[in-house]
Amino acid sequence: MAKIAVIGAGIGGLAAALFCARRGHPVTVIERDEQPKPDATAEDDFRYWDRAGVPHARQGHNFLGLSTRIMREEAPDVLVAAAARGAPRIPVAGADVDENLLCRRLVFEGTLRRIVEAEPGVTVRSGTTATGLVVRGESAAAPHVRGVRLAGEEDVGADLVVDTSGRRTRSVRWLTEVGCRAPAETAQPCGFHYLTQHFRLRAGQVFPVSAVPVYVNLGFTKLVVFAADNGCFQISMTVGADDPLRHRLRDPGVYQRFLQAVPLTAPWLDRSEPIDDPHPMARLEDRWRRLMSEEKPVAAGYVLLGDAAMQTNPAFGRGMPLAFLQAQHLAETAETAKADPASYVVRWDEWAERNLGVWFKAQLASSREQREHIEAGVRGASVAPPRDHVSRFLAALAVLSAHDPEINAVQLRFFNMLMAPQALLRDPVAMPRVHEYLRTHVDRLTPAPGPGRPEFERLVLSRPA
Repeated sequence: MAKIAVIGAGIGGLAAALFCARRGHPVTVIERDEQPKPDATAEDDFRYWDRAGVPHARQGHNFLGLSTRIMREEAPDVLVAAAARGAPRIPVAGADVDENLLCRRLVFEGTLRRIVEAEPGVTVRSGTTATGLVVRGESAAAPHVRGVRLAGEEDVGADLVVDTSGRRTRSVRWLTEVGCRAPAETAQPCGFHYLTQHFRLRAGQVFPVSAVPVYVNLGFTKLVVFAADNGCFQISMTVGADDPLRHRLRDPGVYQRFLQAVPLTAPWLDRSEPIDDPHPMARLEDRWRRLMSEEKPVAAGYVLLGDAAMQTNPAFGRGMPLAFLQAQHLAETAETAKADPASYVVRWDEWAERNLGVWFKAQLASSREQREHIEAGVRGASVAPPRDHVSRFLAALAVLSAHDPEINAVQLRFFNMLMAPQALLRDPVAMPRVHEYLRTHVDRLTPAPGPGRPEFERLVLSRPA
């Protein structure tokens, strides 16, 4: 068995620890933030658990079909425990056994954290800060990472160090401090940020629709409604990074006045009460860090996982399934890292290129397009239709899915990452219908029902009655 050190006890780090421990690997998890209270309720986790190390802890999260599929394969008790704390499990239309879990991020993380802390073979060290990497010798011409340096405590030794410390990872600094080359990176700023507010249904009310999430594209912004646990839901809004009105939307009254004017979100507000204020999430980017340089590993015995490795536009909810994919692959292969830790890093990168790269490349194109649409909408300019084949295909798929249940089932499988982009473009149901639609219709983007930019500005700038 391989002795594993995991830096960070976010959802990706917890999944990595749990999956590895259940294959017999001893795991030490190092986490700066304090643990949740053992007997806390779901609402206590949401309201009182301070996760300063996770800047998006209070943003909307959608547990896609791929996430729950991997968790069902590796740790089905986690899904059972989340459901017992009030998180509904909703079948994905068109899929046999796959489902969405409707849950707030902190409620799910608290559930997973308690299961991991009780797992034999896992030691979780809360309130402990990692300050660097322990390097001893070289393996295949790459410095060999043999553990984690801690603030004011003894080093944690390991056969494999897994950095799951999120988008704020200090991996680049740590690597250069011990004489490693810098990792290769691809980065693209998204050009917008998010606001999220949580609501709870009033007694006797139900969600307006059972199919979630609900997307509302108004051109200058996109709204997403995520149903969650215990009658709660979240409404998230994309706001252009240069939108002059972006700060006014943090006022709960202003934010809700705008949402009330949108036909697809107003029914959700009519049935609920807010349970917090709008939370911003800024400095969004699509970024992929790879521990390779000039086709060689920059270090041996060290890998990045989750947002530390790959960040993607949160609107699509792909961060968690990508992290779970990596956690599962880690658990399946960690034993091989002991024999040749440098080759393990190379094989890890090759696997990531095959299994994660296609999603990252698709996300780069999608984020660029979303940024262009938002910037045009803020200026009051017309939004250009998609240009590349994949974007045109997806736009047509969205139009057809509104009236064709078979197409909608295909779209939902793709949205839930149960079908890769290449498979979608070859799907025997979707491909001929989409191509026929594109042949007979002029490309155009029709905003969802709701206020245009001038009305939005009036709503945001007007004073309360």
